[in-house]
Formats: sequence, structure tokens, C-alpha cells
Amino acid sequence: MCRNVLFCYSRIPSFTNAVSDYVQAFGNYSRHRIHYFDMDSGPLNIDLTPFDCIIFSYCFWGRCLSVSPDLRERLAGFTGLKIAIFQDEYEYFLWHEQTVIAMGINTIVTCVPEAHWQDVFRGEAFSRVTFFNALTGYVPDSLLQLPPSKPLASRPWVIGYRSRPVSYTFGRLTQEKILIGQRMKQICSERGIAANIEVSEESRIYGAAWPEFIGNCRAVLGTESGANFFDFDGTVKPAIQSYLKAHPAADFEPVHELFLKELDGRIKMNQISPRVFEAIAMKTGLVLFEGEYSGIVRPWEHYIPLKKDFSNIDEVLAAVSDIPSLEAMTQRAYEEVITSGRYHFRTFIQSIDAHISARTTTGKGYEPCYGLVGWRASEDSVLQGLPHQNLCVPTDQPLRHFDQVPDPFLKVQCNWGALQRALMQRYESVLYSQVGRWARERLQRNVIAYSILRKLARLLTGRW
Repeated sequence: MCRNVLFCYSRIPSFTNAVSDYVQAFGNYSRHRIHYFDMDSGPLNIDLTPFDCIIFSYCFWGRCLSVSPDLRERLAGFTGLKIAIFQDEYEYFLWHEQTVIAMGINTIVTCVPEAHWQDVFRGEAFSRVTFFNALTGYVPDSLLQLPPSKPLASRPWVIGYRSRPVSYTFGRLTQEKILIGQRMKQICSERGIAANIEVSEESRIYGAAWPEFIGNCRAVLGTESGANFFDFDGTVKPAIQSYLKAHPAADFEPVHELFLKELDGRIKMNQISPRVFEAIAMKTGLVLFEGEYSGIVRPWEHYIPLKKDFSNIDEVLAAVSDIPSLEAMTQRAYEEVITSGRYHFRTFIQSIDAHISARTTTGKGYEPCYGLVGWRASEDSVLQGLPHQNLCVPTDQPLRHFDQVPDPFLKVQCNWGALQRALMQRYESVLYSQVGRWARERLQRNVIAYSILRKLARLLTGRW
């Protein structure tokens, strides 16, 4: 019997392809009935009785600043299966640990390797929880339906990459994303190699433009995903932030030596990124820092390994220039990683489906009855809501970051989800404008004022 599964997520982070693919995968591949509820559209105050299972997606935990006591109590009283999906556990699980306990979560889907489950999920409350290990992303159907890739020799960029600065507080692994981009950009410039490499928030690419970018690169750079530092008592990050206020020009190494050295790396979270799957699907070469990559891709079979001190850079660039060998490598990676189906979203969802069926042996048997809230002209168009529609209800398809929400209103209470979305739209339009760049450059001269404004922007919009 199909189970009724309430899938709680946040629409706003779905402007990234990886988040959108993850959320939609449950509706696309699950054999159960997936009812999507967007936590940005309003409070979860619907009757939970008909549902056999509630899933809280990782974008919900990353977006949610806090869970109200009323919602905690209602969820604690829900007798069905409760599944929490986490990523970036070093931040969002630690942030919501007490909430997870109060809600009575039964199952946690985590990126933490099994060897470290007891190191992260500590205490008696988690001894009764079932754990699933998962990757940060998988292969969606959209990657299998791409048009034929350009021949490597005809692609305009030899090497491409996009990343952004990351706080020192996450440890050494996250800094590798910056290092590989900055060093390779410099090397390509010195050697006259056509490269499209940027490490900044403003240069990030989203939506359909992202696969187009990958398809125009002969090879892309990459590092392992994750962070290996957990600030369990919450003292290290404030100490680092305080130090950086006093030493705003400090490099990462002295900060690591002072605050992170003893703890960074004790819990290994290194893993493959969904970006690796995207590149392989487009038969684009991979130049990756040496690493394990969850055991999925192997050096010189699926990717060109780059030493972290760049001591083999000549060998790497020679391999990128050897078109026939690179084409053979990309084809081999495509067949073993993409075509095999082992890392498809469908395979992952099947394992979750089996767990739901096993833990909810007899479904409640409620039949859903959906009302029409709006239409989309195409998959990539904005939802055109019907007059007086209610978006604070489950839907059969997830809402997207570009979908309109009700205008903010103030009666007895404020529609916080609508207000936050409106603020975010206006904030981003100013942030990336010429005026916004000018203002940011000047505000950065005052470290304290800039820090306060960043925290205020985080509180109001959910973004830095």
C-alpha cells in the first residue's frame, strides 16, 4: 500500500540545481504519495493525522532559524515515522540538535560516515534512532537527457571553475575550494591557457546556464565536499570571529594553528560533490585534488589527480591537452558512474521507500484530494496562482524559488515567509547592482558595521 508522505522543504534555496534536483527526486521516483509542503509559504498548521510519514529535507534545516514550541509539540505528538535529512551536519545538525530530539525524529539520513555516527549524534536520545548514510546528491534524469556534448577539442575553455569564499570557521577542507581556483587561475594566466575560473559569490552560475558552462569547458576543477571541523560547544567559531575582527587581514594558516589544529579532521566528512556527477554526465574532464571521493571516482581512471601543493601541475596540464586520452577517460567515467545507475536518484529513493514501508507496516489508508492552486506555462516558468489561492497547503509538485508568494500583510500577525521572500528579492537586486557593490566596498572598511549588517541580512533573508 502506498503511504502518504509529507515532505517539508524550503522553496527559496532551490535556486541551486542540486537542491532543486534533490527535492523533486522524491516526487519523481518514490512509489509512495509525496505531498510537498513549503515551509517558506506559511506555518505548518495543517492536520497531520492522514500522513504515515513526515520527511524534513536538508534545505528545511538549513533555512529554518528555529522551530516554534507549538510546532515542536505537534510533531512530537505525531505517531508516524519522522525522517530528518541532513547535510552540512557540522553546522545545521549542531544548530538543531535539541529540536531533533524534541520532535522525536525516528530516522536520520546523514552524510556523516558510519564510523563517526556516535561521534556526531551523541547521547541516549540518538541510541534509538535509525541512521542512513547518503551522498549530498545523486544523478537525476535531467542529466541523462542532455543533448550530445560538444567535442572536447571544440570547447572554448580549457579549464573552468566556480566557487566562492568560505569562512575559516569550517576548517581546512573548505578552504581547498578557494585554493584550487585561485592557484589554477593564476597558473593559466601565466601560461596563456584559456580558462574561465572565478572564486566569488557574484560569479556563481545557476539554472540552465550551469550545464551550459560545464559543456563549454574541456575540464573543470573540483575538490572533496564537506567540512571536517565540528564546534560542538560553540566556543571556537566566536573566538575565530573575534580574532578576525582584531586581525582582519589574517590568512587561514595562523587562524588554523591558533583555533582549529587540534580538532580539524578528527571527524572525516570528505565526500563526492554532485558537481562531479554533472561534469561526468556532460563528458567533461575532471581535474580534482587528490582524495577519496566516496570511492566513486578513481584517479587516472575517472579524473586527473592534482596534488594539493600543485607539484604535478605540468603532468596535469599535459593530460588536459591530450584530447584522445581525456575523451577515453570521460567516456569511461560516464559508463561506470552515470550509465550504471548505481548513483541515480531513483536508487537512493528506493532505499528510502523500503525503509518507509518497513517502518509503517500498515498505512492509514487516507486518500488525498487536491485542489488547484495555480498553473505553470512550462517547467521553468513562474506559478500563476488562482485568485485567493492558498499556498499554505501540501502540493503535488514542489514550489520553486521563483514562484510568487502572497504579498506580505500585517493583520494580527505577519506572514513571515512572504515577508522574508520579498526582502530577499529586494536585497539581491541591490546586492548585485552597481550601487550595491559600491556600498559593500565602503562598508567593508568598517569591520564592526559590516559584520552587524551581514548578520542582519542573514536574519532577514537567510543569505549572506
